[in-house]
Amino acid sequence: MANVYCQIHGSKRFILFPPSDVQHLSFAPGASSSSIDVFSSLSSPILLPTHPQEATLLPGDVLFLPPLWLHTATPASSESSIAVNVFFRDFEGSCYAAGRDVYGNRDIAAYEKGRLDVARIAASFGKVSPEVRGFYLLRLAEELRRKAGG
Repeated sequence: MANVYCQIHGSKRFILFPPSDVQHLSFAPGASSSSIDVFSSLSSPILLPTHPQEATLLPGDVLFLPPLWLHTATPASSESSIAVNVFFRDFEGSCYAAGRDVYGNRDIAAYEKGRLDVARIAASFGKVSPEVRGFYLLRLAEELRRKAGG
């Protein structure tokens, strides 16, 4: 979901990545968090292909986080940090998965269904050799990549 983050007290350092960087940030399938410690890896080769944007928010600052923008934050000083987040939906309502989304980072319904479809497709190759399975799954992956425009 889109998010408006309002810094009330203290300061917070944000690093944001555009949606196109998702392929470089080590998100496990279905995960909402990366396995990379971005703050300690920002200048490392692993994040070289990414396009990070940084912001430091002070009391009274407001940051709009568009949907799909990946981000992480850390206090920018030793004092306590107080903030308010307001999440809102800006896709058509039927795009969202049913159920609660307390942190505003649940994937859309089509992705959740797609993950089930991927598992079903992979399982359908269970009776062929690993070599054959790998050959055809890589072909399917290339078809998906092309449909994604990549």
